[in-house]
Amino acid sequence: MLTFQQGSGAYQAYLRDTLVSEGIRIQAQGEWYIREGSVLIPAPPEPHDFDHAQAIFVDALQTIKKAAVEAVHHPLEVAAISRPEHFNETSKAAVIEALRKVEPSSYRQPWQVIRSTVASWLAYGLFTCDGLGMDSEACDIDEGPHRVFIVEYQETYLQLFIVDVGADTCGIESRAQFHGLGENAMLDAANADGIGRLQKFLSGDKSDTVLTAGTKHYAKIQDTLRDFLLEHEFIPDYPDSHTPVQQTYTSECPNRWCRWDFAEAVVLTGDTSESGFQTLRSCVAEALGQKKDKMRDSIDPLYVEAMGAAQRGRHQVLNPSFLDDIPLTNFTAGPERDEL
Repeated sequence: MLTFQQGSGAYQAYLRDTLVSEGIRIQAQGEWYIREGSVLIPAPPEPHDFDHAQAIFVDALQTIKKAAVEAVHHPLEVAAISRPEHFNETSKAAVIEALRKVEPSSYRQPWQVIRSTVASWLAYGLFTCDGLGMDSEACDIDEGPHRVFIVEYQETYLQLFIVDVGADTCGIESRAQFHGLGENAMLDAANADGIGRLQKFLSGDKSDTVLTAGTKHYAKIQDTLRDFLLEHEFIPDYPDSHTPVQQTYTSECPNRWCRWDFAEAVVLTGDTSESGFQTLRSCVAEALGQKKDKMRDSIDPLYVEAMGAAQRGRHQVLNPSFLDDIPLTNFTAGPERDEL
């Protein structure tokens, strides 16, 4: 069963604040910095009070648990949850302690709280050859890299990840967050187009508009996807990046980017309206061209992280020793438990 529970005002405000205060903050040699391009600017310590953050997450978990219990009419325990990728140490620790407080009997290890990219990996079974769409007879899941491109579309930002996955691990190779490229910007562009059409009608102007605000925003998302992959050398460059989409097609290159061999799958996730995701799907599908079979969107993007957490909880129930294992680390995954 999957359902949607709206977060409280305090929860939503906290999440919005973390995007600004934490999403661009990094720590180096014990000091906090804000990254501006390639420049690191000294920043004050983390802005959030731990107890305040924990109280917000406790309230959120209790609300979710209550809604789930009312839906299935029998007691439930929260076995695993997912959290946003950009959370800093304060927020991550607050989420873990909130789960410990809400579920003192079922909480045993910090890795019951999983990152959003790990949730996507689990939700679509990208830890198997079949899940990655590869020939199970010829594929060796442990012989990588097996890269997955994750496109997270939110109301206020677009976030992109390249992760290297295997049978037991999911590590981030590259990531970037683009504020002002979320659904809200698309809606603003659509509103601007509507006002522009009304003004043209009232003025008697019958000429055609070559590029509307919505078209420009659509192209900007595609350019952002392309530039991210190009910057990290996952796709070859092509001339004149500002050429309109329809003019870049040739018989040799039927889509904007001729090579998608670097990725085994493309996952769409996030929290926007259905129409917002339809726009994103069209945008990504056009970029994929003949490689549309790589797209993973059979799960409503709103529920991808919940499905991943459910898969982790299921694995814990079926394999109780998982919570007794010593956490492993690897270079790409960092110090967190990112194994199945």
